[in-house]
Amino acid sequence: MNKYIVLMLIFAAPVNAGIYRWTDSNGSVHFGDRPVDNKSATELNIKTNNKTGVTNSSGNKKEREYLLKKIEKDKKESAKKRKEKIKSDKKRRRLCSSYKSRYQSLLQSNRSYTMSPDGERTYQSEAERTARKKNLKKKISRNCR
Repeated sequence: MNKYIVLMLIFAAPVNAGIYRWTDSNGSVHFGDRPVDNKSATELNIKTNNKTGVTNSSGNKKEREYLLKKIEKDKKESAKKRKEKIKSDKKRRRLCSSYKSRYQSLLQSNRSYTMSPDGERTYQSEAERTARKKNLKKKISRNCR
């Protein structure tokens, strides 16, 4: 087991092979990992950037702008959802209060009536009154959480 770990570490280590540049007798420039002639070959220093991802120094401006726009869009959407939830909660509380008030009025009164458009009272039977109580209880349980 330990042998495999050591082998993996050896192969995973960054390879730092030199790159050489030389010019042959015809004037052609060549590059390689081994110099053909030590006198005319010069070793090149190539800088590598090991950083990955999107950072301020990565230079990937388009990707940063895209991510910033996406974050801003997500913030606006969540703020909009929060406002809608606050609005719906406020409406639900108002309805809850109204239904509770109606239910209490119904319990305290001996007789219930409805008004017709011409102003005449129509008294409800006990069955209608019970159905109205049941309906108000349903509305209270739905809106008063």
